Amino acid sequence: MKVMRIFIHSRLVNLVLQGTGEQWPLSINLNILRPLSLGSRRLVVLLIAGSLLMSGCATTYNPATEKRELVFITTPMEVALGQNTALQVAKQYTFIKDPKQVNKVTEIGDKLAKVSDRTDLKYHFSVVEDKEINAFTMPGGYIYINSGLLDITTDDELACVIGHEIGHVAARHIAKKLQTQLGYEILMNIALQNTSVRQMQQAIGVTFNLVELGYSREDELLSDRLGAKYAYKAGYNPNAMITFLKKLKEKNKDEMGPVFLRSHPYTSQRIQMLEKEIPAIISKVDAKVNQNASGSSANINTLSPGTQVAAQPVRYETSKLPTRVMCKKCRRIFPGAVNYCPYDGTKLSP
Repeated sequence: MKVMRIFIHSRLVNLVLQGTGEQWPLSINLNILRPLSLGSRRLVVLLIAGSLLMSGCATTYNPATEKRELVFITTPMEVALGQNTALQVAKQYTFIKDPKQVNKVTEIGDKLAKVSDRTDLKYHFSVVEDKEINAFTMPGGYIYINSGLLDITTDDELACVIGHEIGHVAARHIAKKLQTQLGYEILMNIALQNTSVRQMQQAIGVTFNLVELGYSREDELLSDRLGAKYAYKAGYNPNAMITFLKKLKEKNKDEMGPVFLRSHPYTSQRIQMLEKEIPAIISKVDAKVNQNASGSSANINTLSPGTQVAAQPVRYETSKLPTRVMCKKCRRIFPGAVNYCPYDGTKLSP
């Protein structure tokens, strides 16, 4: 009987891993585990983890980090924990209800989310009534901006800060920490909504502690780069991240003032890194835009069957063209020679 049960569970693991045909971990069908007893679910979890580790399928490519990563926490797990954590945040903080401020943050945040490296989440943006210059993120795309930060930022600077927080989500910084702190069984129970009160309290407590402790230096620097990239792709000035950091540095000569700085690498290092890398970020985004706009065949002229030579670069009268143009619909930025948005066909304007 025990052998038969293990065989059945093994078949179930195969069904779970197949999911919709996508790569683990995003395709896992959690509902298929719901009818099982606690002991059976534990066995399935062990079989899944073991099978993945033995087969090498547990790693997935993350475009935000540009690496293959071992992340067992799935999007449903992350969202479920985020929803419960957001309820606790709402109990501990007072939110600004002013439509002007809320709409400003939400509109900018939505534009950035659309061009981010992670679009499988519905992002939620809230304004916290707190004069401390700070912003923070909870699992599942819940992003909070303090009113004190709004008071000192331009739209471009705010976009860079929100992009920084979205960068943490896209790079799955919190998720990777949570899976080591909580363990897979608790995360699975959260996603299946079978979590005990004690387990949920433990999960929320660990999440708050991780956010309070901050991220590693490498995580913060990566989020700075991602924030600048998302801001640029959404039509904002990526250099505003630098002006924002310089504002904070001026306010706090010892670089240990606002919470936004306290758990982050020293501001001078962040500024130096961004000054060096933003030009490369812009060039990389532009290169991809040009590639999408022109198509892969634009670099080749066909003279006769079987004979191909590199095409000469197209020459424009650059004095008559704007340096950059923007799609009013999707807010993406393109080189001045592009007339129509390759994503939605909208005519571009300076």
